[in-house]
Amino acid sequence: MEDTVATRQGLFGRVSNWFTQPLEEGEDYDAPVAHVPLKLHTAHRYSVTVRRQVRSFQDAVAAADGLKRGEQQILNLTMAPPETRERIKNFMAGVNYTAEGSWEELGENIYMLAPSTALVEVAAAASVVSERA
Repeated sequence: MEDTVATRQGLFGRVSNWFTQPLEEGEDYDAPVAHVPLKLHTAHRYSVTVRRQVRSFQDAVAAADGLKRGEQQILNLTMAPPETRERIKNFMAGVNYTAEGSWEELGENIYMLAPSTALVEVAAAASVVSERA
């Protein structure tokens, strides 16, 4: 007399059966599987902060925090005292270097700092040809 012992399936086995189909007899396990590439579409949010009158180092810290968050910064340092202006420029250059961003001078003491995720294109200056009458 042979005793048949039924094995009880554990929790993992029961859960995995929900997601997999057991193989039928004679079915090949190594059947080809089509691979579909995964496409992710993310919504890009881009922010530009214009700081019209940067006068103190605290304003520069706020701009640095914005740059670290991925926001483009436009700084107007014309109203800052010369010593503070140089200090702010040195500080922001360090922050920009760390963030691997780009730095462009837009005018006298006006700077644009963009994060590494931004594409910055600098157009060549158009030459003005004046006609003489």
